[in-house]
Amino acid sequence: MSDASSSSLRKPGVAPASTWSLLRRFWSFARPHRRWIWFGVAMIPLVAGLSTLRPLLLKAAIDTEIPEGDAIGLRVLGIVFLVAVVAEFLCSAVQVYALQRGGHATISDTRRTVFAHVLRLPARFYDNNAIGSLLSRTTSDIEALSETLAFGVFTILTDVVMIGSIVVAMFVLDAQLTLITITVAPVLYVLVRYFGAALRRLQLEVRKAQAAQTGFLAEQLTGVTVVQLFGREQAALKEYARLGERNLDATKRANLLDALLFSLMDGISAFTIALMIYFAAPSVTSGGAITLGLLFAFVDYLQRVFGPIKEFSGKLATIQRASASLERIYGLLDEPAEGGGATADALAHWRGAIRVRDLRFRYKSDGPDVLRGISFDVAPGEVIAVVGRTGSGKSSLGRVLTRFYDGYRGSVALVTPDGDVELSDMAPAELRRRVLMVQQDVFLFDDDVAYNVSLGDPELAGDRHRLERALEVVQADHVIALRGGLGFAVGERGANLSSGEAQLIAFARVAAREPTLLILDEATASVDSVTEQKVQRAIETLLAGRSVIVIAHRLSTIRRADRILVLRQGEIVEMGTHDDLMAKGGAYAEMVAAGLDEGEIADADASPDSDVGADVGAAGVAP
Repeated sequence: MSDASSSSLRKPGVAPASTWSLLRRFWSFARPHRRWIWFGVAMIPLVAGLSTLRPLLLKAAIDTEIPEGDAIGLRVLGIVFLVAVVAEFLCSAVQVYALQRGGHATISDTRRTVFAHVLRLPARFYDNNAIGSLLSRTTSDIEALSETLAFGVFTILTDVVMIGSIVVAMFVLDAQLTLITITVAPVLYVLVRYFGAALRRLQLEVRKAQAAQTGFLAEQLTGVTVVQLFGREQAALKEYARLGERNLDATKRANLLDALLFSLMDGISAFTIALMIYFAAPSVTSGGAITLGLLFAFVDYLQRVFGPIKEFSGKLATIQRASASLERIYGLLDEPAEGGGATADALAHWRGAIRVRDLRFRYKSDGPDVLRGISFDVAPGEVIAVVGRTGSGKSSLGRVLTRFYDGYRGSVALVTPDGDVELSDMAPAELRRRVLMVQQDVFLFDDDVAYNVSLGDPELAGDRHRLERALEVVQADHVIALRGGLGFAVGERGANLSSGEAQLIAFARVAAREPTLLILDEATASVDSVTEQKVQRAIETLLAGRSVIVIAHRLSTIRRADRILVLRQGEIVEMGTHDDLMAKGGAYAEMVAAGLDEGEIADADASPDSDVGADVGAAGVAP
């Protein structure tokens, strides 16, 4: 597994943003829940003040009530001390609840925003980024943010206010003794600055290593049948272990720095208390300005100061994990989504007419064109067949027409009575309400038949009759009825159905939506002859009066077309009806003559998505 996928989201030459700038940008997600967050922040001074009060009460008891033998006064101080403790704990509990409530709501919004953005990313993005890496960004990286909001940023803010209030109280009690104790501050600053930068680098490496391992795991589980079939279990386990070692090594180095910082903080704390006692001892023993109660108060204050500082290493590690995660999440959110454009109203009177002129397309800006100067027209209700050998550009043409890939040159005009609408000017989501594609490689979700036809569309999901009618149109109603009806669970990737049955459900999806233009990309290549007859009858019923572009190998499918486009290396070399092209004796006639007995023309060795794979591979992009 290449590490490129885990780091490809950072733009070349762009330096990593500072932790503060990353957290400041994150405020846009927290803003809708700011009332809870600000309420929690408002409790911080109260919690800090109550925490500062307890050592003062202890000093009063030691310096005043105990020497004077005032039992009543000592009891009163004890009651006040108890009230202060209870009040501090209650305020702290309210503060944590408010911050966590606002924090978890913010994380929930972040998850939705990231997922919504990922769904809008173009096909080119998925060509270059592993699914496992994206899974890591949308799960573990966001979970790291949850830790930060719960235990990082706001608890550090609480600690800072508390330490500030304690230092002020110490100065009020004895400025000289306070100055002695804060001589270690420069050392603390240097340590925190150095360890903070180092921890951030290591936490980013940990996140990258986790993404690489997660990506490999997702890939191997997806293709587990291939791994088992070819006996590659041990090889997969070895590679997974190698990726795990990288993750473990980065984690161990981060833990080492964390442990070292904690130990140094602990040692500095003990040293500071010892230093204070050393300088205060003469005054305490001789009855000077530094009393025993003051000394106890300072020791208590220092323990309260160094407690958060010692824990700061853990909180710092949490914040650095979040910074690394935010950097990766923002890298994902900054990826441009599919472009907008005109609404569906622009196609209100469109009947499927298309005019393509000098269409050129490449998968990478520095790669070769896979479509070269293609021009043709599609009339309303016309059926166009597109044929060609593997890598000729057939599937690439279909993907351009559905805007799965942008960046074409030339013109693809959707011809309407109200005027032409350029394909690139249409919003992809609106375009796909009227232009649908059925592919050979059908993907079914691990749900029932009803969901796999409606795909969660509320309008369709709530209309059982419409779903049943769609299955009936594609002649899948009897098969599905035998399986248990609309409530039948198809299993992961349609494991409980045959390939032919899965293909019929794919056609039912189209039947339920009634598109204006349908593109069939090898849609019958993987079904048996009996099922193909059902599909052909379904197509004839479903697509009556609609425009169709058929990318096909089977001669039986091609014969039904009004016109046939023959592609070779991204160019149209012939165009006409089946009879005309056969009479011409050119490229099409050669392909038919080279076909199999089953009626497939010369591209019979092509595998599912072979055309896309060849086209993309030719451009130097992973298919």
